[in-house]
Amino acid sequence: MEYRETSQGAFIATGIGFDYHYHTHNRVLDIIRREKSKTLAHLSFDESLAKDPLSYVAFLEKATQLKALMFSNNQTVDLASIISSTQMPAMLKSASMTSRYAFDLKKMRLKRFCDVFSVEHGLKSIKIKKFITQNNTFFIARIQTHHDNGVVVRGCTLAGLTAALSDKTIRDLITMEFGHRYEGSAHNLLRVSTRLAALSCLLDDAYLPSDKIKIIDKAPDQSALFPE
Repeated sequence: MEYRETSQGAFIATGIGFDYHYHTHNRVLDIIRREKSKTLAHLSFDESLAKDPLSYVAFLEKATQLKALMFSNNQTVDLASIISSTQMPAMLKSASMTSRYAFDLKKMRLKRFCDVFSVEHGLKSIKIKKFITQNNTFFIARIQTHHDNGVVVRGCTLAGLTAALSDKTIRDLITMEFGHRYEGSAHNLLRVSTRLAALSCLLDDAYLPSDKIKIIDKAPDQSALFPE
């Protein structure tokens, strides 16, 4: 993603398919579909986001690329090229929420992340604690449902922690909640796992969505196999 400052603190960032215009006077981010020069969304920033808006925009751009990979079966990272204008607001809303979670984790605003994430995903609680020892730093996370089922994971990084939590949720926690499937519990936990997996990708600096694009080989010329 490239960007340039337009005034003190304000900037225009260029992603794949989208431009992002941030205005400091009202702390608003405009998301623009570059091909049609159409503004798709206005995001209002709170004080925390306004302190480092470019970091949030970087997460948002990466989140749109992840969605493009998913909806194109790993054929493109350009969400604007495959999603219609009518579908785009919902896509951007989801991407913006995931990006905010990543931003809060990156800034170590762990309590805010846990409070908001648990409410949105119908959890009793999610807790993340950071531990610093003489030799290393690590994190421990716990998810607990309203039926008092829970899982605990450990990770050396937040990217590794969210990946492990995603895997543990779908592998163990959904099984524990099987008896409550008619209350929507399993569906909520599937959303939890999916969101955590996306967060792991966003927080992993080594993960580049463009590296995941699959090259589809052209079908062989069948006439060469069966000559007349």
